Amino acid sequence: MINNKIKNVILLISVLVCIVLSSRIWLQLPNFLNYDSEKKEMVKETELKLDIWSLVKPVKAVIKFNENYTILYSAEDKELWKKTVEIIDKGLSSKSEKINISNSAAFPMNYFKFDFATSIPIEIFEKQMEINNVQLNDAIPTIKNIILDLDNKNTIYFYDGKDTIKVESDELNTEEVAKIIKEIDYSKYPKYSTNEKIGDQTIKIPVPLETTVKNPIFVQSELDVFDTDGINKIAKDYFKNDYDYVRKAVEVSGNRVFMYRTEKVLKINSEGQLDFYDSNIELGNNIGEYESLVTALNFTEDFLGFPKDGYLSNIETVQYEGNFGYRFIFSYKLQDRPLLFSRVRPNAALQIDVVGNKVVSYKRFIRDIDETQKDKMLNYEILPAVKVIEKNMQTEIAANNLLELKPIKAEKIKDINNIYLGYFDLSRISKEQVLRVVWVIEMKDKTYIFNAITGALIEEW
Repeated sequence: MINNKIKNVILLISVLVCIVLSSRIWLQLPNFLNYDSEKKEMVKETELKLDIWSLVKPVKAVIKFNENYTILYSAEDKELWKKTVEIIDKGLSSKSEKINISNSAAFPMNYFKFDFATSIPIEIFEKQMEINNVQLNDAIPTIKNIILDLDNKNTIYFYDGKDTIKVESDELNTEEVAKIIKEIDYSKYPKYSTNEKIGDQTIKIPVPLETTVKNPIFVQSELDVFDTDGINKIAKDYFKNDYDYVRKAVEVSGNRVFMYRTEKVLKINSEGQLDFYDSNIELGNNIGEYESLVTALNFTEDFLGFPKDGYLSNIETVQYEGNFGYRFIFSYKLQDRPLLFSRVRPNAALQIDVVGNKVVSYKRFIRDIDETQKDKMLNYEILPAVKVIEKNMQTEIAANNLLELKPIKAEKIKDINNIYLGYFDLSRISKEQVLRVVWVIEMKDKTYIFNAITGALIEEW
């Protein structure tokens, strides 16, 4: 009797094991069984897997020291950004009560200034550095610039686009960075001219005097839609255990589409743009900017990784089915120059939407240097920035007392607040594999993109 009961128990256990295994293989109904593992994975995703400051970093650094003025587009090469982060971390996360925070209209005479492509929420600095300073949080909600006073080692300034605050503390010590700045051989860096005039109008910022730049820049898309094995591997990395249940299709245009049920769609188009959408959102699981950024960073680090010399260029709020989240946009540099995409169509190098601790949308379009044509990329003569501006100034036509249809008005010269060289990508308009070298002229309310070789206007933002 007892033996029969034991046999029945063993038989029952065997049947249950068979059901579990077959459900994993055929029925895809393991949600209640995978609850613990999914929970562990969610906890794991909140732990940062890379150095956040390698991507939340300035797009350029400005040096003003005595008679020297220049701009570095690769300040990280000298680890100046890394050292500055360590200074802020130590100085503001310390328990010292001797931290003085005040509004400041003045600017240091000699300074080293980091410029971010977008305003970075102070929350990201505070949570990553474990800073708990209510006064700092109230004083400056976002950071657009970080300015080091080269004459006062215990002072740092923060600018949010409107106001500047001055932070003083004995725990802040910028001496090491200041020493590097003061020892730079400025003859090796681009020259800048101050008080340049166009007609009677003065440009109020230093103007770069560069006259040569690498050109043309031959590129190729990071992803090749015709590389079937490579594309399938990407799909497997994304869908993971669900890959065997994915429907695959090749469209007439050459686009490759992968779909799991109606929840997850991955598409790689013929130009090399990757785009996926995951509609499975957990309701009411909204998280903050910092946690959302960590989710975006971890996901991308595991899925294809970040482009070389990438940086966070914008943060927006998004809404999916009543749930709020954040959109993180990343750009990158080529040849130490910012890469700009045409705005004729919505373009971004990398765009990640995070809702409820989950990446729900991911767009990626990365262009790499075409190594096979690298020997063709030589120093090329370009028009000086001032000449480009003059060429695009509105002037009166004497005969009819009319204005030429040119974009820049004389009274707007004083509003110019940034001039720099970059590379412009028209790929998704003309399917080109060559980048244009451009002068970017930024004003208060307009940005102009000019061909640096011809001086012609390409786009106006």
